[in-house]
This record gives sequence, structure tokens and C-alpha cells, in this order.
Amino acid sequence: MPRRTQNDEKDEDENKKHDDDFYGGQRKQETDLGGSGKSLWDAARDIVASREQAETLPTVSNTVLFVGSRSGGKSTMVLRYLERTSETAKPTIALEYNYAKKPKTTDTVGKDIGHVWELGDGTFLTKLIDVVLTPETIEHASVVLVLDLSKEQELWYTYETLYDAIAKRVKHCINEAAKQNPNIKDKLKESINQRIGKANKNDVEPLRIPLLIVGSKYDEFQNKNDVEPLRIPLLIVGSKYDEFQKLEPEAKKTIIKTLRFLAFYHGATLLSYSEKQESVYLKSAIHHLLFDTNLPEKQPQIDYQKPLYIKSGSDTLEQVGPPPIPEYELGDLKEQTPLAVWRAAYCKRFPQEVEKRDPSLMQDYGRDPQYADASIDAMREQKIAELQRYLTMKTRSRS
Repeated sequence: MPRRTQNDEKDEDENKKHDDDFYGGQRKQETDLGGSGKSLWDAARDIVASREQAETLPTVSNTVLFVGSRSGGKSTMVLRYLERTSETAKPTIALEYNYAKKPKTTDTVGKDIGHVWELGDGTFLTKLIDVVLTPETIEHASVVLVLDLSKEQELWYTYETLYDAIAKRVKHCINEAAKQNPNIKDKLKESINQRIGKANKNDVEPLRIPLLIVGSKYDEFQNKNDVEPLRIPLLIVGSKYDEFQKLEPEAKKTIIKTLRFLAFYHGATLLSYSEKQESVYLKSAIHHLLFDTNLPEKQPQIDYQKPLYIKSGSDTLEQVGPPPIPEYELGDLKEQTPLAVWRAAYCKRFPQEVEKRDPSLMQDYGRDPQYADASIDAMREQKIAELQRYLTMKTRSRS
């Protein structure tokens, strides 16, 4: 290694003096930005790197789950919202996934994609709700419950089966999520307050049902008589409104009145829908759930002879009125909660028929041409043949 000379040291001193002159005596400030030990260029590089990283991070997206009556029009609703009107809706098998892109005209930060799930087969596959509603998605999830208005004798059973499964799953997911995010319950409670207003919150003011319903147990009943909003946003859609209009007036009044109570009780938005008519309000409501836009500010449409539109928190129990049952029969009801009272009243008017499915009559989707796959179909036939041989041998061994 060559030895340093006096000339080398002299050159270094001159270079240092040149640098100090070039930076105007601010060399120290530039090399120690704000006392952090970073230069101005290092700080600039950090800013650029942080911006690039932010662009690659996944943004929080909302999830909407469609459930409801079998053949109730869920697939058509989704396709229309996605503006895929040229496609023909097909029966949904188990779960079906789509995604929606945020329109450029929608100004919502961090939500460019919305996840749309549809549960098929009515009330038979409720366990699959667990796939969509998870502790990871529950904070940004919502539900669209579609009830076929033309099947009044299945309407309550469909609602009750699906809603109970959803409510149970939501509570489980929130409790699990709270282990990692203790603030989630407070956030969801605040969201409920914003949707339905503090006046309707279950720990503020209980609903009032006439004394006639419960007799001497009124005081006890009154304490139990709170609304029960779903802990995530809920949209109830009465589908096949065109067929519903053919029903007799009293039947229509009973159905609409009951749906209004359910929407009020669960803090839901309620509207009706027909495949034969374009629904601006349905599209706006789905858009609201996916991208946090505002719902249309419109006076509630509660006339049973016109399409429904009731924004969550805009209806009142006084406007809904008493259950759809003659007043002289109210005293005979033994139910102890408002939901049970309305259930008894509705089911008395429309006895519910539970759909029974004969497995031998169910469609075999494994043989549906639209899902054909040569390798999978060949393996399926092979396994079916192996199963038949096994069953034949087992039968012979017993004989």
C-alpha cells in the first residue's frame, strides 16, 4: 500500500474546503437531517420507498353475501349489478364468487374491489356461510337476504333459518376477531348507531307492545322487548314483486307489514325487486354495501301497493303497527318476545311449508355439460365403478 504524503493530506483539505464552500457551510445539516443521522437524499429515498410499498399493500375490501329463497332471483340481481346483462342466470351451486370494480366516479379511499358471494340452494347449505363470514372479513362484511314474495308459505321459514345461521356466525366471528382486535366491537356498535340511530338501539329504548299481548307478564316482557340489530349491515330484498302484486290485498298487507317489522327489528334496509323492472334503489344499496357510498335520501315508500324502499332507521314501530292478527286473538298468544309474537301472527295467517328434498330427484351437477372436464369425469366414472364393485362384493359376502 502506498504511503500517504503531505501533498495527499493537502489535497484532502482542499477538497473538504471546496465541499464546504459548495454547500454554503450547510454540510453538517445536510448530512445530519434534523439530528436523525440521515442525509436529505436518504430521507428522499425513504419517502419514495414508503410510497411504493403503500401502493403494493392490499387495500381493505368489503364483502357482500347474498342468501335467500331458492330460485328467488339472487343470481339475476348480481349479474345486473355487475352490468353483465347479456348473461343468462344459471342455478347457483353451493357458493359462487364474483367481484365488482369501483367505478371511477365513486370517491371512496382504499376500496377498489368489492367481493360478492352468493349462497345457492335456499336454506340447505347454511354451513357454507362460514366460508364467507370469517374473523378476518367480518368487520367489512354485510348480508343481502332475498325473500321470494310469491312464496308466502315459505317466507318466514326461509328468513328464520338463514337469519339465525348468519347471526350465530357473526357473533362467533366477532368474538374471535376481538382476540386480535379489541376495538372491533366498539366499531361495529358505532356502525349500528349510524345505521339505525341511537333512538332504536337495544340498550336505549325498548319497543312497546300493547299490554293485551302478554297480560300480567307485561313488565317482564317489556324488559326483554329490545330490538336486535344484526351486528353487520343487512339488506332485505322482497323479490318477484311482479308476482306478489297478484295476491289479494289482505295477504299483501300482511306480508309487507311483517317484512317492515323484521327490517325494523334487525336494523335492516328493506326494498322490493322485480326482474321485469330496473331497480335503481337496489343497485344503489348494493353499491353502498360494497364501496361505502351513501344510500339515496328518499322518503320511505311504505305503501303495500307500491314498490318498497325503507332505509334502515327511517321506519318506526308506530308506523308499522300491531301484528297482522285480529285484536281479539292477541290475548291468546303465549309468546314472550316481539319477534315470537310476529312469528305466531304471520304463521297463523300463512302456515309455513318446509321444503323437503328427495335426493333421487335432485339434479346431478356432476353430469351437467356446462361443468364438463374430461380428466375429472373419467376419474369420477372410475370411482363410481369401484364403489359399485365394492357394494356388490359386500352384498355377496353377507349372503
